[in-house]
Amino acid sequence: MELKLSNARKDELRKKLVAIHFDEFDEEISDFKADQLLDAFLEKLAPAIYNVALQDFKQFMFTQIEDMEAIYEKE
Repeated sequence: MELKLSNARKDELRKKLVAIHFDEFDEEISDFKADQLLDAFLEKLAPAIYNVALQDFKQFMFTQIEDMEAIYEKE
């Protein structure tokens, strides 16, 4: 699964990645290197994070449906 980002969103994430790298490692990185890192993160980490978020959402929705069923059973 490939995650597609708009150019504006990718620019925003690149800027955050540059800032995080500077804050954590006290070292500047180029936009090119930040883009490479961002692409690697998206390719290798995004699918796993997406799947966890999807499972969390499914569990949330299942709980909501159970709550609705409990309300209707009382009536």
